[in-house]
Amino acid sequence: MIRGLRAVVSALLCLSPLLVVRDTPASGSVVQAACTAPTTIPAAGGAPWPAGQVLAANGISTVTTATGSNIAWLPRAFGADVVTRDASTGVDRQDKQITMVYSANTDVVGPPGGVRNAAMVSTNSGGSYAAAPADLPATSLGEVGTLLDGRLLAMTFIVNGALTFNGTEVTIPLILNVSADKGRTWQRLTAETKFTDDALPANLPQRRTSAIRGVRASGRPIQMTNGTVVMPIYFTMANTTGGVVGFESVFTVRPTFSGGAVDTASTWRFTMHPVTSNPTLSFGESAVVERQDGALLMVTRGNVPEAQLSYKVSTTSGDTWSGIANVSFADQPGCAVYGVSPQLALMPNGLLVLSSGRPDNWMAISTDASGTSWTREQTTYRNRPDEYWNYGSSGYTSLVPIASNQVLQYVDNCAAPNGGGKNGCVSGTGYDHDKLYRLLHRNISTLIPDLGRIDLATKLRKGTVRLTTDLTGVPPAAAVTPPTPYGAQPSPADATRTNYWSGAEGAVDGSTAFWSGALSGRADGTGTYQLELDRTYRLTKLGLALLPGARAGAQVSTSVDGVTWTPATLGYPAGVPAGAAGRIDSPGDRALRYYTLAVDARHVRVTTDAASCTAVGGPATCSMINELELFSTVNSFENEPSVPHGLAEIACVRVTQPAGNGDPNHDSRYALRLKDSTDLSYCNGDNTIAKFVYPGPGVSLAPAASRTLRADVYQVSNAHGILFDIRGVRSSDKATIAAYHLGISQNGGGWIAYTKAGGWVALGGATVPLKAWRTFKVVATTGTATLYLVDAAGVETLIGTLPKSEPVALDSITGYVMSSGSTDEMGDEAVFDDISFE
Repeated sequence: MIRGLRAVVSALLCLSPLLVVRDTPASGSVVQAACTAPTTIPAAGGAPWPAGQVLAANGISTVTTATGSNIAWLPRAFGADVVTRDASTGVDRQDKQITMVYSANTDVVGPPGGVRNAAMVSTNSGGSYAAAPADLPATSLGEVGTLLDGRLLAMTFIVNGALTFNGTEVTIPLILNVSADKGRTWQRLTAETKFTDDALPANLPQRRTSAIRGVRASGRPIQMTNGTVVMPIYFTMANTTGGVVGFESVFTVRPTFSGGAVDTASTWRFTMHPVTSNPTLSFGESAVVERQDGALLMVTRGNVPEAQLSYKVSTTSGDTWSGIANVSFADQPGCAVYGVSPQLALMPNGLLVLSSGRPDNWMAISTDASGTSWTREQTTYRNRPDEYWNYGSSGYTSLVPIASNQVLQYVDNCAAPNGGGKNGCVSGTGYDHDKLYRLLHRNISTLIPDLGRIDLATKLRKGTVRLTTDLTGVPPAAAVTPPTPYGAQPSPADATRTNYWSGAEGAVDGSTAFWSGALSGRADGTGTYQLELDRTYRLTKLGLALLPGARAGAQVSTSVDGVTWTPATLGYPAGVPAGAAGRIDSPGDRALRYYTLAVDARHVRVTTDAASCTAVGGPATCSMINELELFSTVNSFENEPSVPHGLAEIACVRVTQPAGNGDPNHDSRYALRLKDSTDLSYCNGDNTIAKFVYPGPGVSLAPAASRTLRADVYQVSNAHGILFDIRGVRSSDKATIAAYHLGISQNGGGWIAYTKAGGWVALGGATVPLKAWRTFKVVATTGTATLYLVDAAGVETLIGTLPKSEPVALDSITGYVMSSGSTDEMGDEAVFDDISFE
């Protein structure tokens, strides 16, 4: 059943928020011709990842577990940008403050003890949680979205007040609240909608406003970049046989702005627009998102049966909608996709993701960010018994993006039982986990195909990348909500500047919130954003999002020395017309768009054209870099899941945060850790050699007679050696072999090389200390190879010439291997970063 349909007793009754009433399932599966019901969704995969986009399910964390006879299920989460300071290091960082509301009662009308909702709060992007303050109005937070000014907008699940009628016209007051402090406190907003019989869908059994039996929030509200607020709402309507049927709609309103803030003092008068209806089949529970092209996508659950998902598109800000089409997976064309309460998110990196459940919980990525087809579908959490595929976890999920390429998916372990004492985990055996009422989140990486994203945010803070810019303006005063969690005092840095939430560094913070960018500080509205990188890179891609939703232009130039500048030769993404060298004319960005590059540069300059921000209460002339990313041929592991893509034969390797080594001064947030030990989060190191091989799936590496391997290495422990191979193709039989085999000897030793004839020999040079970063470079050809150390200033010191591992002719140099020193023994651990092979 659609959430709450059985809860309708009479028109206008204000019933239980977050109520879900579900049918008792039949045993087994329903078979549909050539397809399965439920749709086959594979379990979360692992490395090596396929070429192209990657959806990678990382670790699962418990948010809260109910104790005793208490219930916890049906998560609804929302987030807001904040700045936190690490007390141990004094370092500020962008984070998400997340509030996860959940239901604490059974799935019935009038549950024993009344409707009970509760909430958990995280101020560090889901790193830890605490119970929300007791006075948080959790029952009012049925669905929560974000306004353009940074405030939060909440709908109660039963979103209507008492209806009044004037002939065929109905007036429906709406229960909405706004928060200016990340969700800590809420203020009532006055809102209503009114319409007549003629506004209702023509195919309803009773096309009369007097037939309304319920008005429910069916999904998260959004505010489009043009200012239109869109709220998914489903109605339950009396039919002609004593029952009800549900139809899906959106309510829209375009409020004015004052001083950059959305006007919430005036009454919001919404227009109701029907979206999906049927004379006998109910539709409800929807997600709506503004796509990159400015159109709205709505995905809706239908009672058709087993909760089939369909979608519609609006290019008129919700006024009119396309015909209905079924959601489908690209590798299962024509097969129905099932799920309850679909969730959509346009990630800052431009990927569009869909989440749902029942059976199990799952996610997928849109093949082209349009939502017309989906790919990389995978099960992200499963807890059900052997007997019934739709017992156990309810399948109700919620999404909160926490970075440009990471999103938290919230799930429950068990649904609450319904009025018959069934569903949930009350019966059945063989559950995947257990029968406890538990809320969890899973970190999901949503990755564009490329390796090598440069961590500009961390490098700017560490001083290894320098920024020169006049994009130092601040948003209109009323638009900026406090950047710190729940109104806590700003850190000293925040007390003197706003660069961490909105301002110059806002362009590299991983957030595409409307004002979270580098805004022009010039009277003419133009600006320049110039980066001096920490080294010369072979740049491969520029990610750029300009003023959200508005036509905007920019010029991109690069330089090796910061003196001579050249307009960049760009490859353009879909939707952006090609222009003169370095020229970008965006039709309006809602997320990053990626432009291809192939240039050696240490300096990058983006010059923005003037546009207008008056539509959102900003200045008449302005420009903005909402978000900027750079990619290069250096693999920085900043665009990676927990197990990286682009590599093969991965064993005992995970993406890690180097600060965990006690090295908070490392200038990138992520690196690659190789750990040969009994730590099962990496592997069982007994009889396993820890290693990774390049290239892997999705990487095309042309044969070359010469290549240079460069990498940063941080030895945590070295019991048996940290080893490296340079691979090549043997001329005689075209086999791939370890052409050069070298390493760092155990216990903080020096550099060594290996030949089959002579074994290991020392190469000389200084020892390589533990717990310190060192950069090395190997220049390998088909004839010889040399090893260098590279210091922080880029000065190279020759360590020695490497012998071939065997004296054979080589056709080409093809890849590399990094590994621990022993298959039988354990104790080797090292962290690698900024690896290039060119």
